Amino acid sequence: MQGTMKLGLLLTAGCAPALAWAQDAVPTNVQTGGTEATSTGADEGTIGDIVVTAQKRAENVQDIPLAITAIQGDTLQQRQVTAVDQLTTIAPSVNFGTYGGAARIAIRGIGFDIPDPGSEGRVAYHLDGVYISRPAAQLGTFFDVDRVEVLRGPQGTLYGRNATGGSINVISRAPTDGLSGYLNLTIGNYGRVATEGAISGSLSDDVAARLAVMSNNRGGYGKNEYTGNDIDDANQRGARASVRIEPANDLTIDLSADSYRENDHAYGIHYFGQYSPDIPLRGAVLGGTTSSKLRNIRSDFDPTNRRELYGLAGTLTWDLGPATLKSISAYRHSEFRDVTDIDMTERPLSQFIFFERARQYSQELQLSGSFGNSNWLIGGYYFDEKILGSAQAARNLLVNGGADRLVNGFKVEGRLGTKATAVFGQLDLAVSDAFKVILGARYNHEKHSINDIFQLDFVRDYAPNAPLVPMPGFPRQDEVTDNAFTPKAGFELKLNDDALIYGTVSRAFKSGGYNLGVNVPAFSPEKIWAYEAGLKLTTADRRLRANIAGFYYDYSNLQLAKVVNNSVVTENAGAAILYGGEAELTFLPFNGLQLDGVLSVMHSEYRDYSSVDPGRPALGLQNLEGNSLVQAPDVTLTAGAQYSFAGLGGEIKLRGELNYRSKVYFTAFNVDSIAEPRNTKFNAFLTWTSDDGHVSATVFGRNLTDKITKTGGIVNSASFGTPLSGSISPPRTFGVTVGYNF
Repeated sequence: MQGTMKLGLLLTAGCAPALAWAQDAVPTNVQTGGTEATSTGADEGTIGDIVVTAQKRAENVQDIPLAITAIQGDTLQQRQVTAVDQLTTIAPSVNFGTYGGAARIAIRGIGFDIPDPGSEGRVAYHLDGVYISRPAAQLGTFFDVDRVEVLRGPQGTLYGRNATGGSINVISRAPTDGLSGYLNLTIGNYGRVATEGAISGSLSDDVAARLAVMSNNRGGYGKNEYTGNDIDDANQRGARASVRIEPANDLTIDLSADSYRENDHAYGIHYFGQYSPDIPLRGAVLGGTTSSKLRNIRSDFDPTNRRELYGLAGTLTWDLGPATLKSISAYRHSEFRDVTDIDMTERPLSQFIFFERARQYSQELQLSGSFGNSNWLIGGYYFDEKILGSAQAARNLLVNGGADRLVNGFKVEGRLGTKATAVFGQLDLAVSDAFKVILGARYNHEKHSINDIFQLDFVRDYAPNAPLVPMPGFPRQDEVTDNAFTPKAGFELKLNDDALIYGTVSRAFKSGGYNLGVNVPAFSPEKIWAYEAGLKLTTADRRLRANIAGFYYDYSNLQLAKVVNNSVVTENAGAAILYGGEAELTFLPFNGLQLDGVLSVMHSEYRDYSSVDPGRPALGLQNLEGNSLVQAPDVTLTAGAQYSFAGLGGEIKLRGELNYRSKVYFTAFNVDSIAEPRNTKFNAFLTWTSDDGHVSATVFGRNLTDKITKTGGIVNSASFGTPLSGSISPPRTFGVTVGYNF
């Protein structure tokens, strides 16, 4: 009773901004994928396992016939993985970028490259089992994390829509029965001050609760050379409350609510140079200048980033004896507005304003069970999303030789809707104690709708809420229906308790849809056939673990986007292939030392695709067969070494990392000026943890050589001179994190 009263008082105090919080007990075993050697106990010097729910049931990650990397929260904390973009340093074949504040996650060369309101990615992102559709809403969920599961390869059967690249599952920490807590404080360069923590415990015999909060404040990584103000700074706040109710031994109800806000000058686009040498930068012609450094911008106004996300979710798990019924119900809301300069100079020629407000409802039902060593699952899914989006380039008439004033210019605005339903199932049939046959299928039905308007207004002065004057063909109303069947078949063979061989063939699809303000028929869904085989091996002494996978993709009807004039236009390419191999290795040569690495080697090419480059139209229709896919580096490598030893009344861990990535193209035309060359980065970490596990401190440094790399880019409109613009990675960052756990 006393503990319950304490928790109630702490939860009440937790509504204040400077709340102190809590953490589950630090796991004592190691996990695969970001594994970490145990240094105490009977299992000292061995590699442990982690239980995941990637196949919608709890199982050892080493027993799953999938290419999957799982990382627990304490490992993420020690390696300063504080956002989804930093997963590139842990999981093979993962590439990440941003443009305009939207997450551009790619796995094995398949990701998000359509910078348009209402667009969707190819990697299904989930928070506690709930699919988050909006790429811009995926950046604010990464705190108080229990573990992250990165599923590589198409997941069309159990995950369905928009999982052609794979799935990222973020699982937050659940409420605990006992009173516990943690508080982490990070101080870093660029004036960074960040806090994160949670408090958890019982409210009654049947009810436990958890409250987690985070804040991150940082000065800018760059400057607006014209105004002198910071850009690419951070002002972020987040909170999540969860309650677990167990009214009976066979029934569990999990309820959660989360929110996140940003209000800063992040995501302004940077100038990379000119795409077409024969088309001068319009701002420079009119007397403007570009930034002197890649990390800076030069603009007549500072970029702004405003976003607000929140969600509600309820999960019911009912043990029926021979089967388990699970229901996942969720509502999510996101709204963001970014304003940036696209003429790349301080001349007052343009403001690009991107706005998106979305709400989604989803409902998933699962019925699962087992017989003998066999497992089965059947389910149904419903998804309903409505989006209000707009993109506007308010212009100065100097562009057209007119008066020096800003006019409404180009603007598209509209409402997009998606309703999706699916039924699915999978059977892992045990033919013998060692051999299983995998059979699965999903049937997907989707309806997409649009009601939009497009204007070119060079007469009226710019006004944020000016009524739109439609061009011919608008307003437009249209809808399209898509159906997709995504089966899966395969096998798994256990050579022994520590060795698994598997092979699968599966199909997945990405939804079709519309581009706002482009009066053409809807673009079609893209589909992929994936063939994969792998080996998961742990030696008997549990000092070496090797997970190896090879894959081949037959990819058809690809959706590829480009900027034509001021509009984003998506077209369907004919076909592409991708194939390659991956390896995740962890080796403990002796107690205290851990060597680990993840390697991906891949080849990608378009097989049937011709297109006109809007930035170089004089070249006409180009045959792009043989070109590499966007966001598809041939080689990625992370190699790490970690040494642990006793000292200063606790355990000290010293870790160093190398991250290598080969060239990445940002458009299908494979032009070097809109690509990121191969690069290598280095990270280092020094962590001390007290013997009782209550106190910890980590000194960290990321990107130690201060390498500047581009993370995404596009060719902008010819009316501004086809400037190349995009986002860049953080500079060298360092600091210290101090934590207290109770």
